Amino acid sequence: MSIVLFVLLLGLIVINVPIAFAIGFACLSYILVKDINIALVAQRAATGIYSYPFLALPMFVFAGVLMEHGGITQRMMRLANAVIGHISGGLAAVTVAGSALFGALSGSAIGDTAAIGSIMIPAMKAKRYAAGFAAALQGCSGVLASLIPPSLTMVILGATGNISIAGLLIGGLVPGLLMAFLLIMVSLLISRRRGYGKGERATWREFVAAVSDSVLPLLLPVIILGGILGGIVTVTEAAVLAVVYAFFLSAVVYREVKLTDLPEISMQVLRIAVPVQLIVAISHLFAWIVTTEQIPQQLTAFFAAVAPDPLTFLIMLNFLLLLLGTFMESNALIIILIPILMPVVQQYGIDPLHFGVMFVVNLCIGANTPPLGVTLMTAAKIAEVRFAEASRAVLPFLAAMIVVLILTILFPQLSTFLPSLFL
Repeated sequence: MSIVLFVLLLGLIVINVPIAFAIGFACLSYILVKDINIALVAQRAATGIYSYPFLALPMFVFAGVLMEHGGITQRMMRLANAVIGHISGGLAAVTVAGSALFGALSGSAIGDTAAIGSIMIPAMKAKRYAAGFAAALQGCSGVLASLIPPSLTMVILGATGNISIAGLLIGGLVPGLLMAFLLIMVSLLISRRRGYGKGERATWREFVAAVSDSVLPLLLPVIILGGILGGIVTVTEAAVLAVVYAFFLSAVVYREVKLTDLPEISMQVLRIAVPVQLIVAISHLFAWIVTTEQIPQQLTAFFAAVAPDPLTFLIMLNFLLLLLGTFMESNALIIILIPILMPVVQQYGIDPLHFGVMFVVNLCIGANTPPLGVTLMTAAKIAEVRFAEASRAVLPFLAAMIVVLILTILFPQLSTFLPSLFL
């Protein structure tokens, strides 16, 4: 029955049935075959989203959309360009730095890729950077939003696996910054080898203007992390503060958002947040089925036979995740695998924060790995380049990301040190 359930689920995902409906249909089939009261679907789904910490997700989405409409993206790009835009390959470095800065505001990898890509990819093409290179770099840079707080992916993983969301948000910071640094280094090396030009050096007046224009937006991650680390607010309360602050900046300070824009902004938030909440709701029914069928116990017994120590288990698991990430979307992998893997992780005595951050680093690689590669595909569409060309150009950047994954596996302190100091 377990095999049939997974084959049905994966089959539906492969033929592009939306994730929530694929999981729901597979679960409903199980319930009908087992002759279980169908009311269980509604009960488990309601229980799945009845979570106070999970309220942070729509709030962070709301803050990110407000920032997007409030012209914050352009201000972040001006700052990054003023600091490093003049060096050889400077536009490439600005793309990574801008994605990291905007990721600290939006929390969405796809949003980061689209917002920064729509600005930087045309700029790089105008400076004769190869379109495939521009798309590959932006696709890999966009996923920094999945690691640098406030990460929506971390919120979903924490809610699904019952892991501290605050711990995950803080734990992803160091691997995220490390990934950004390596992506900048690789992009600069390639740019210099290919002779990609440098941008114009900002004048002192332009530099001061860019810094002063970015100070207030850069306070947002300070408010979020400072409030959480200081024990002043919970993650959900920090998300609400982020919405209030983002609205204040966008509507009062910069005056680029009007009250009449709020219905459109709210609908955009709903289009992003509601599908994710539906997925999480249905996933709790899936987790109940997984527990009922004793799949975690079977998986634990399997790994105990083939992986005698935690490191071997993590290496085997990451090879599996890299394979699955080539054709499955990040949220699907979280929803399907986390309920199954968490009991195994506990059995091996692995720190849940270390496991969660490692899992997300792997998802970042999968988001840029053909044939799916959702952020790479998004960047390729913006660059108006064939996906195959972007896929060839992404290889050196994937190598840098795999280095971060290896370091995260071997050195748990990269993801656990900061949470251990403050939580």
